[in-house]
Amino acid sequence: MGRIGILGGTFDPPHIGHLFMAEEARIKMDLDEVWWMPNRIPPHKEKESDTTERDRVDMIQSMVNLHPSFALCDIELKREGPSYTYDTVMELRGKYPNEEFFFIIGEDSLETLDSWHKGQDLKKLITFIVIRRPGYYYEKKLSKGITIIEGPTIDVSSSVIRETIYHKKCNRFLLTNDVFSIIKERQLYE
Repeated sequence: MGRIGILGGTFDPPHIGHLFMAEEARIKMDLDEVWWMPNRIPPHKEKESDTTERDRVDMIQSMVNLHPSFALCDIELKREGPSYTYDTVMELRGKYPNEEFFFIIGEDSLETLDSWHKGQDLKKLITFIVIRRPGYYYEKKLSKGITIIEGPTIDVSSSVIRETIYHKKCNRFLLTNDVFSIIKERQLYE
């Protein structure tokens, strides 16, 4: 039985904050692997860029290539319609009954977790690993199945990166060399 962390998101673009979350969760929760899972249509937000699915997958694959314990999971990309975490977890558990899954989220997502599709049921199905984020401090009592990882924090977001690229003021060190190269070659977010 393996311990698998799922890091879901739009990853538009993936950045060093995502790498930080994946590795912190892997180390501190003794995960065997972290599967990066881009969603096709996130139900809680509209797509804010003109990147294609292929652009996002290529950028994510370049991140996954940085660590032997990272893998790309395209289960949500193959699904039609909105991506609900509950449905994904049910599908993963059916496909991989011998694996123990954990879902990695930022502290900002913890505030809205109860409002997710079948949020209460979801918390009974999978353990959530919560990575601290600057500007957030969850003070409510934690429900069972939620673990907050203490440690260093990093304040970076894909939306800010897209905006700074558009305005030609991006700190390129928020991105890996490969992701930065893909963005430049394909003229993404300009």
